[in-house]
Amino acid sequence: MSDNSILGQMPELHEADIEAFWQRARTVAKLNPLEIIVGQDTTASLRPAAWCCGFDKASAQSLCALILEGKKKATSSWKPLYALEEEELPSVGELSILCDGQGNPRALLRNTEVRLTPFSRVGEDIALAEGEGPLSQWVREHEEVFRAECSEIGIEFDPQEDVVTEFFEVLYKH
Repeated sequence: MSDNSILGQMPELHEADIEAFWQRARTVAKLNPLEIIVGQDTTASLRPAAWCCGFDKASAQSLCALILEGKKKATSSWKPLYALEEEELPSVGELSILCDGQGNPRALLRNTEVRLTPFSRVGEDIALAEGEGPLSQWVREHEEVFRAECSEIGIEFDPQEDVVTEFFEVLYKH
């Protein structure tokens, strides 16, 4: 990482706390109602990925707070990074555990929609769902982050490339 990058250090996630959170969250969110009768299914038994929203500890903390307050109902990422990191795109129904800026699990999320949109065509609806300000602010801030991410891995930022926007609901928060 270069010194002029806006990308900072992300928090270390606390595995034991995440596992305990998952055990509690899957019960409260009623993901395992028939477990006693039919045994565990993959939804109840496989812990979802844990992650932090943002590009450093401070942004992870503030974005987590917006999600917990119900003001942020979507998050966007740069599609070309998925192929470079050999990751599948997110899907509708996918669960994840949101952690705060300290790496503590705070919410169980479920994707309700996944949308691919060229960066240059992102609209006000996405900016509003992200809860971080008007579209002009969203474009400015996300372009800065996406350019920094591209620079980190040696690719060019192209505003015609897609943004992956995950719309989600909070199933459980702690």
